[in-house]
Amino acid sequence: MDFSPGHLDLLLSRLFHDLISPIGAARNGLELLKEFGADDVGADAMDLAAHSTEQATDRLTFFRMAFGGAGSSAGHGFAEADRIARGYLASRRIEWAISGASGAPTPQTGTVKVLLGTVAVIADCLPRLGRVSASVGDGSVTVSGHGEGASLEGEIVRMLDGSAEARDERTVLAATVCANARRFGVKLAVDAVSPPTVSIGFGESS
Repeated sequence: MDFSPGHLDLLLSRLFHDLISPIGAARNGLELLKEFGADDVGADAMDLAAHSTEQATDRLTFFRMAFGGAGSSAGHGFAEADRIARGYLASRRIEWAISGASGAPTPQTGTVKVLLGTVAVIADCLPRLGRVSASVGDGSVTVSGHGEGASLEGEIVRMLDGSAEARDERTVLAATVCANARRFGVKLAVDAVSPPTVSIGFGESS
């Protein structure tokens, strides 16, 4: 499925926005080293730079799989999704858990891409942090968010069912998940929309 130039602008703006913070922090750490020297701020500055670089790497890896070409190829399994989601959510200080993934067969092409995109949408629904979890069943997956104030707004629901187009950086992730789900024959269903749990389920489209 092709995205309009406006959609691509919003999506790239959102992804770049999420990368600015850790990259900026890494730069600050290196600038401290340059200005004051390793003897005065060496350990702290290096820790800041290393931690921030790790965060940026985790987010880049996640974005490549959830919204880039990396997730569009065959052979991606739930163990890989677990590792990538864990790193991304840790960079946002959100807990992560997945159940039913151990021993599950490799899903159809695009499932992991949609799963990770859904993780990003659910994470945005947790204004006071919390936990994102995924439950893998027989040909289906449910991604849930748990936390104070968790809310899946009506505008996001409309993005997920394809009845509206993204208009800003806040809604573009859900619209992209919907487009990718249609592309790969995945059927999305919003299961819960209000605190303290919100959830989105999906599986092969019949």
